[in-house]
Amino acid sequence: MSIISAKHVKFCKRGKELRGAAGITQDVLAAKIGKDRSYVGFIERGERNPSLEVIFDIAKALGVNSDELLKEIK
Repeated sequence: MSIISAKHVKFCKRGKELRGAAGITQDVLAAKIGKDRSYVGFIERGERNPSLEVIFDIAKALGVNSDELLKEIK
């Protein structure tokens, strides 16, 4: 079992919050970023660390810039 950092927890929460605000499901987000739905679930639960490329893809799919996705994660 790995230890999840506070920054990682904030990122997971922020991504899920923005996905909900955009009114899209994990399935739709996964399709938009070219990943499996289970991968999106792993990211939102903090079980996977997305690459920088995936972070940018997620932001674009959610209709925000990367700054907005990473907002308040310090």
